[in-house]
Amino acid sequence: MCGIVGYVGERQALPILLEGLKRLEYRGYDSAGFALQGPVDFEIKRNAGPVDGLVEVSKGLGLTEKEGIAHTRWATHGAPNETNAHPHRAGEIVLVHNGIIENYAEIKERLTASGVKFSSQTDTEVFAQLIEAKRSRLAEDSPGANPETTLIAAMKAAMAEVEGHYAIVLMSRQIPGKLYGIQNGAPLVGSTLKDGALIASDLQAVIPHHNEVSFLPKGEIFIADRDGIHCAGLKVEKIDWTADKVEKGGYESFMLKEIFQQPMVVADTLTGRLPSDPKSPFIWDHQKAHEVLWKNVKRLYLVACGTSAHAAMAAKYFFERWARLDCQVDIASEFRYRDPVFEPGTVVGVISQSGETADTLAALRLANERGVSTFSICNVPNSTIARESSFQYPTKAGPEIGVASTKAFTAQLTVLCALALDVGRLRGIQSARDTEQESFLGLARLPQDLDHILSRSEEFIRIGETLGKQRIILFVGRGTMFPIALEGALKFKELTYLPAEGFAAGELKHGPIAYIDPEVTVITLAPKDEWYQKTVSNLEEIRARGGHLITLGTEGDRVLEGLSDSFIGLPSAAWGTAPILSAIPLQLLAYGCARALDRNIDKPRNLAKSVTVE
Repeated sequence: MCGIVGYVGERQALPILLEGLKRLEYRGYDSAGFALQGPVDFEIKRNAGPVDGLVEVSKGLGLTEKEGIAHTRWATHGAPNETNAHPHRAGEIVLVHNGIIENYAEIKERLTASGVKFSSQTDTEVFAQLIEAKRSRLAEDSPGANPETTLIAAMKAAMAEVEGHYAIVLMSRQIPGKLYGIQNGAPLVGSTLKDGALIASDLQAVIPHHNEVSFLPKGEIFIADRDGIHCAGLKVEKIDWTADKVEKGGYESFMLKEIFQQPMVVADTLTGRLPSDPKSPFIWDHQKAHEVLWKNVKRLYLVACGTSAHAAMAAKYFFERWARLDCQVDIASEFRYRDPVFEPGTVVGVISQSGETADTLAALRLANERGVSTFSICNVPNSTIARESSFQYPTKAGPEIGVASTKAFTAQLTVLCALALDVGRLRGIQSARDTEQESFLGLARLPQDLDHILSRSEEFIRIGETLGKQRIILFVGRGTMFPIALEGALKFKELTYLPAEGFAAGELKHGPIAYIDPEVTVITLAPKDEWYQKTVSNLEEIRARGGHLITLGTEGDRVLEGLSDSFIGLPSAAWGTAPILSAIPLQLLAYGCARALDRNIDKPRNLAKSVTVE
């Protein structure tokens, strides 16, 4: 959510800013704007709605201006309209902001009492007005002072007062040719170009211009000018993503492309990890540190949000069965508020697609502050979460543009499955119910099984297209299929805006069965596992009440096929990989329904790709 782009250099700034905003649209937003440093004053344009609208109102502008800042906003404080869109001006400065200022109301009340007039309802304008008030006062006290020295002192004084996680970039009318900013928990990345400097909140806006970047350090004010980025503790890193990786590649949407990338993503994630001998340890980066991390573990917390939380829930079954390890799963937004118990031997693992999820990052920082060993499973190796965790288990999904996560989810499940198997080996555990070799071989053939399922994609999409008029859609499963049912329901909510709920199949009779009638579809996950007979009994209960039944089971299951209105047969799979295979048809069912309803599949309403506020 919310995107920042800033440029200063020798080229026209506006085309670079608008291109950057277009590349950040996938994050989710509801308004956009830019400010250019003109020869006389700022040129500011804002628009409620898409970046395309901003492009329209900016025609004929930006022909000479070579520095500017731009923003896409996802509303938190104040309605999504032009008045509340960024940038916000306060006297001599104009500012864009990501994150939330938690004590903005208190600061606004104090500034209002001192005579400051506000034009918006945003916490962002409060930050801008606070900096300008302090800059103006310092300038009055020291009329001969250097304007840059005064501005930086005002920024530091304002930062000392505001509470929250944020990133800001600003320009000053008194100091042309420079951008200023800071990140305090909301990421910013910068790159020194041949002809200037580029600042953004996301790699997507930077890598088309240069693949050498710097992740701006927390708490350090930076200055960007035509010579580059100047900041204490700046480190340059090379990124191996290329701009073509974020194009659609002939698919009708980014999401469909990313669904079809999953066999390759899983293969890339496992490459170099699987040992040649099924009884040998898996291969991880920094192998010794990995072994030390798990040597004396007694309890594992897995902490995540949304789709990543569903991956964590599935992993709980993996760790408890294969490693006999007490595994607790927490929603990140609740984790630190319940005062978790960190006993000796506790390990905290956080899971995030973007690596910038604010609630998950807060949970990680709590664990780090308490001295607990931590690890992250993340798709962006240079993200804040990846950098601040003690150990990384990276996924290799590459950029995921569709807001509704698909390939990042299957990559997370793949890493978690492999990790749980390996931790079990490190702990000397042998499962009595399924062999490690079976699960290992399931991982090894997973890309081929995913390819087989995707070869039937049109079948699943067609079934999804029939569901748009249902009153509610329920997803049920047992064991590892319960988290996948939750994820299937989430995909329907995100993409179709239809009512959808996920349940453990055994809970149907404890309330949800009251939903069932012919206008309700129940999508049931029922592979031939140890819970199969119980799940079939639940299907009989649904059928007796007239519910419309779609089932996912093992290929050739005549019992399920006879019970179902639509039956989706999947390849017979190992216990640990069956959840990964089952996720793909659910993604395609949701996709088909959303397409039939003419939804915005890549950018569902009200959602953001990277949730950087709590």
